[in-house]
Amino acid sequence: MNPVVITFALYLLVAGNTTYFLGRSLYNNGSHFLHSIFITRQDIVQPLNNVLLIGFYLMNLGFVLLFFTQEKDLHNTIAMAEFLTEKIGVVYLVLGSMHLFNIILFMTIEKRLYKPNPKL
Repeated sequence: MNPVVITFALYLLVAGNTTYFLGRSLYNNGSHFLHSIFITRQDIVQPLNNVLLIGFYLMNLGFVLLFFTQEKDLHNTIAMAEFLTEKIGVVYLVLGSMHLFNIILFMTIEKRLYKPNPKL
């Protein structure tokens, strides 16, 4: 089989599975985090968590597919491994950056929701 096809299949398998399982983990564990932020609005936690999961999948799978390019000649196993580690590494950095952005965003929301009122 063509080494390029094997490399791309491995890339899609690893990046797709990582996106899926990380999304499920963030969905399950993020629910507790959202409940702690939206104490007075518990009715929006589950819909918000669903929207965040869908957005996570769309953004990450879109990036994985957009990043699905090849400029190098994958003529041997070392070139294939270098290609995969570079692609998967960038995907993981984007996943981590998006997660960090979401955490900062929700912490900012939490601070604004529960800011002490100096007028009292």
